[in-house]
Amino acid sequence: STEADKYSGSLRQTVSTLDEATLGIDKNTSAFGRQRGILNGMPQMLNSYISILGGMRLFANIRDITGEFELQRVALGAIIQDAERANALFEQIKVKAVESPFMVKDLVSYTKQLAAFRVETEDLFGSMNMLADISAGLGVDMSRLILAFGQVKAASVLRGQELRQFTEAGIPLVELLAEKFTKLNGEATSTGEVFKLISERAVPFEMIKEIFQDMTSEGGTFFNMQEIQAKTLKGQYNNL
Repeated sequence: STEADKYSGSLRQTVSTLDEATLGIDKNTSAFGRQRGILNGMPQMLNSYISILGGMRLFANIRDITGEFELQRVALGAIIQDAERANALFEQIKVKAVESPFMVKDLVSYTKQLAAFRVETEDLFGSMNMLADISAGLGVDMSRLILAFGQVKAASVLRGQELRQFTEAGIPLVELLAEKFTKLNGEATSTGEVFKLISERAVPFEMIKEIFQDMTSEGGTFFNMQEIQAKTLKGQYNNL
């Protein structure tokens, strides 16, 4: 009887120990399940935070761009001294920037530089667009072309220093002038005669302007060169 009691007590203790172990396993399993649920939900939580952060950054970028546009528009109006014309010009520039390798800020800056050289308001966009096509085609700094073009405009005639600036930029202005005078006079004009005319201050700004317009009009060497460059750059980006 005593041995039976001892055996019965030992069995109850073993059963009790197993019950406690089972309870512990159940608790651990439940805790692990909760942790796994949390871990499984973390990617969604992170994606949500990333989306919110991306939205905030996008909003900040839009705000910054809008503010920059407003500053550029106001600055253009201050240079031109005509808010209505400045607004219309700014809208033209924004549309052009879509098909140009230059940014809106750049095109506005170029337009302001030309305005400082007293290029007439009605000619500002056309002159800027014309020089930008040549700049894109030659791969030269736009400011160099504006400086030379503006100096000819200010002096009303082509001088030796502007001729040199255009030549160094890659524009064969002497040859183009020879062709222009040949058409105007009905007889061949040599490059030597062109140099003589330049030294005599006999090459007016309007003739230089016409030559640049010929280069950038349909059939000209630099026709729609900004659009061509922009498409090329876009193609290279898409192939990366």
